[in-house]
Amino acid sequence: MSIQSFIQAAQLLYENNYFDEGLCLVCCAIDASAAQNHPQLSVGDRYKQFISRHFRTISKFGFPGIEASKIRIKLNCQIEGLKPDKDGYVDITQIIYHTIRCGLVHSCTVDNSIIFSDRTIIGNHEPNKFMIPRSLIWGLIAAMNEDVVKS
Repeated sequence: MSIQSFIQAAQLLYENNYFDEGLCLVCCAIDASAAQNHPQLSVGDRYKQFISRHFRTISKFGFPGIEASKIRIKLNCQIEGLKPDKDGYVDITQIIYHTIRCGLVHSCTVDNSIIFSDRTIIGNHEPNKFMIPRSLIWGLIAAMNEDVVKS
């Protein structure tokens, strides 16, 4: 087993409609890569640093039609682990780490407020729902592939 085998398996799972499982594997691969590159940091810090460092790639492939170096979103629902700023905004790195990665890795589930969409929708469009494009997995896979090339 290797980080690359987890990425390949994540792609296969996604292509066969096992979205959560594929997303979980790519989250584990990011954990492993971030740990190799920054063993001195806490898991959360190194994971968020990886997401921030590769966010342009993540947004390009994971949020089709959006290319950004950072995204902050108004949070209109309670999601465990997320800490909005005083204006109610949260950074997408928090959502990816606390809600998606931690939910899948620790509980094999994502918070019920999160809805994975086939369209590029990010944020709340319904009360107590938070939309994220399912294609986020492609953005995370692309970030991992980019990270492997740089290593």
